[in-house]
Amino acid sequence: MKESKHILVIRFSAMGDVALTIPALLSVAHEYPNLKFTVITRPFYASFFPEHPQINAVGINLEQHKGFFGLRKLAKQLQQEHRFDGVIDLHNVIRSKIITSYLKSKGIERVTFDKKRNEKRSILSGKSDKQLPHIIEQYLNTFRKAGYKSPLQKGPWLLPTEKNELNQFLSSHNLISKEEKWIGIAPFAAHEPKMWGLNNVQSLVNDLVKKNHKVFLFGGGKEEIKQLDAIQNEENGVYSVAGKIPFDQELALMTKLDALVCMDSSNMHFGCLLGIKVISIWGATTPLLGFYPYGNEEFMVQVPEKDRAKLTLTGYGNKTAKNGYDWKENISSKNILRFIS
Repeated sequence: MKESKHILVIRFSAMGDVALTIPALLSVAHEYPNLKFTVITRPFYASFFPEHPQINAVGINLEQHKGFFGLRKLAKQLQQEHRFDGVIDLHNVIRSKIITSYLKSKGIERVTFDKKRNEKRSILSGKSDKQLPHIIEQYLNTFRKAGYKSPLQKGPWLLPTEKNELNQFLSSHNLISKEEKWIGIAPFAAHEPKMWGLNNVQSLVNDLVKKNHKVFLFGGGKEEIKQLDAIQNEENGVYSVAGKIPFDQELALMTKLDALVCMDSSNMHFGCLLGIKVISIWGATTPLLGFYPYGNEEFMVQVPEKDRAKLTLTGYGNKTAKNGYDWKENISSKNILRFIS
């Protein structure tokens, strides 16, 4: 029997990036039953991880571990509590480097994720159109570099449990039986230039209502809840779930959908992890960077190829086109409906 080892895995943000570590972790754990993993991330993100005998996700409040000395103290506490045999840094930022440097000084083997910065710069500058491997594969490659070679296990990788909160929500809206198509729409993203716009979303909702589909709107935060409540029309079968049910029950609801329409966002990645059909809309970012919707590549909606040079692309999608080109006007609801009807 192989020697049992305990590996620390680090990925603090962003939401979708953290969630996408799950397929890699499950795959390596399946291949190496002697390994135990402790994943440190932000407290809310720790709740994403499924219950697994080899994987323990720990939420770390980084506000309580500020600066170089705060992070060094955190690393010391973690090592005293868990006695790690290795550390895999899937984040590769200053915070994670401070933690792993301390552990390395104690003789613990460190392997760091390659962020492929040069390749990304070439893509964003227009010098390259080479597709980077999906981030899940990049995570797996980091484990392989550490000596843990594993194929990717087949999804779905998230299996949320349906609880009373969801059952009560569905029951209160007479949604016990499912006779029509259920379509989810998650119209928000971290940055406005990535979003298709609520006017376009309203147009899509109207078209879906005409086809007698039920529509479920997903979002979070006070402002997003307010905006989605304005679109909600329960009489016509349009329901906002934002702020109505817990996040894990939003995921459980997504498993019932016939399709989820979303931006390049964390909801896109969650939909893929759940194994549902994901229709993604792309504007200020590019799938070439490796964050495309895994298993749903055929349902990506982008501006016409002839116009893509007009976009101002960044890794975060936080910049609008300098030349005034508005990609949102060049994607209509028909572009999405062809994947639903």
